[in-house]
Amino acid sequence: MKTLITLLLSLFALSVQAEGNVERFFADDEWPAFPGEDGMPAPNIIAPGEFFCTGGGVAVGPFLCEGGSGIVITGTEMVSCAVNARPYDDGRVEGTIWFDITAIWNESYTGRVAGRWRIVPGPCDVAALENPETYWEGTYTGRRRYEMGPMLPTWITRLKLTGEGYGDLAGQSVEAREVIKTYYIVPTPWELLPEEVQQVIGTGPEGQVRIKITHHD
Repeated sequence: MKTLITLLLSLFALSVQAEGNVERFFADDEWPAFPGEDGMPAPNIIAPGEFFCTGGGVAVGPFLCEGGSGIVITGTEMVSCAVNARPYDDGRVEGTIWFDITAIWNESYTGRVAGRWRIVPGPCDVAALENPETYWEGTYTGRRRYEMGPMLPTWITRLKLTGEGYGDLAGQSVEAREVIKTYYIVPTPWELLPEEVQQVIGTGPEGQVRIKITHHD
């Protein structure tokens, strides 16, 4: 019995030590609307990339097809802001987010999505993405699906993200799960949607993220 108790205590001590190398957070993903060339708010797409309609569809606007069986998107780049880290504010998981998109969607604009991402800690500012010394970087995969909500059509994207820290974040890795809700075929910041829609949904955050940081040193 004494040997069994000793073994159980040792296993408990190891599990506590392992959990001590892990930190968990919740954060919000806010999609900003930047001033466009005409001074009016513009979506957070900084590079449109390329797309083509499948199944004989015809392009009728950015990322929109008429007819056909879907759309393929490559090289689209977007930015957003990681904010409000919980259970307590932590500057490592708040900052400027850059990500690109590769998507294969069907006629309801749902399906697989994947790409690369980077987060630069600090105030949310696109300029921070230029040659940062400290940042997180990695890849993501996920799927976008459509559902008719009680009042509005909704596209829900679920992502799995993995990455590593660089600079002051070296020796740390990150895993995250994110759920993004959008209310238009083209992913759009909520504050750019019609006012009657904003009265129902508010102005964000568009994404909610569960984060796990593991220390390896």
